[in-house]
Amino acid sequence: MKHLGGQRLARAAMVLALAGSVVGAGASSAAASSDPLGGLLGGLLGGPTATSSPQATTISGHLDMADQRLRKGCRKYAYRYRLQIPDGQEFDFEILVTDPRGISQASDVILSGADPLSGTKTVTICRSNTEPGRFVLHGALYTNDGQGPTTTTTVPDDPFRLTIHKHKHKKRHHRA
Repeated sequence: MKHLGGQRLARAAMVLALAGSVVGAGASSAAASSDPLGGLLGGLLGGPTATSSPQATTISGHLDMADQRLRKGCRKYAYRYRLQIPDGQEFDFEILVTDPRGISQASDVILSGADPLSGTKTVTICRSNTEPGRFVLHGALYTNDGQGPTTTTTVPDDPFRLTIHKHKHKKRHHRA
């Protein structure tokens, strides 16, 4: 019985210490706010307080490649991209193209200072190295505000098709 009382006492002390630190944080921000109750509740519930500020802009990216014909030889295939990045942040957008077998066929990099936040670029794919079917554009966006670690944002994959069109030759009737 004595042991259970000790565990309860230790647990109660932990809860009080945690509550004290949260209330202390809420109370310090509440003192700076004209609404002390709102600051206290915000501190307790993890909501915004007078000293916190929401992130101004989200970081995101989008890739798009249309279905196309897989041509003979090594050819360039166009894709579009669009990025949303807060002002003043450097970025590195790495793009990878995988074929129907999951094998990497092409890659590209879009860099801050060298490329705009949206545009059209090309990747080279060689027909002899792959097979027709469902390809996927994959993207990883790396950003850095200069004050903290680099942030990695995974961009949604964009599936597209590269197909070989076999032309049927029409029979020609020669008139005599």
